[in-house]
Amino acid sequence: MDRLIPILKTNDIPEKYIQTPVAQLLEYHDLNTPFETYDNAQLLIGMCMDNRKNLNIPDNFAYIIRTGGGNLRYSEFKVSYAIAIGKVKYIVLIGHSNCGMVDLFSKKEAFISGLVEEAGWQRDWAEDHFIHFSPMFEIGSEIDFLMSETKRLRLRYSKINIVPMYYQLEDNKLYLIEEH
Repeated sequence: MDRLIPILKTNDIPEKYIQTPVAQLLEYHDLNTPFETYDNAQLLIGMCMDNRKNLNIPDNFAYIIRTGGGNLRYSEFKVSYAIAIGKVKYIVLIGHSNCGMVDLFSKKEAFISGLVEEAGWQRDWAEDHFIHFSPMFEIGSEIDFLMSETKRLRLRYSKINIVPMYYQLEDNKLYLIEEH
């Protein structure tokens, strides 16, 4: 967690993000800057589907794709749409503390039982479903996954600025991640 860069005041935002939608996101969410009005999205945010996080941003400010772990691998057409049609030049990937996609295997029995009890599935269907899909969505460490997804997207969309961030559930703040 020593790689997290807190944003406590505008001067904490790195120079390379000043006058960009990245700075605006940090100012809106962490510094409670009054909202401006937007007609078009300024960036794409890829973040986890977790219900414990909510961004403090104005309407129309961002496209948002919410997936387990913030994994955009299976949402690339949507990413491409935001770039090609929406003309966004920035993608912010937001992971968070205590993500449920970390160590999915430890949740196998609860997952299977939940589908049987809550959805009426047959146990063998639920088990096959878990075995088939969990490797696609397991993210390992939140920050390590964010960094690998950032690298992957930078290779795929070389003219787009990809910025990894971390949402700390304990204080509901966004942090930039120091890249090595």
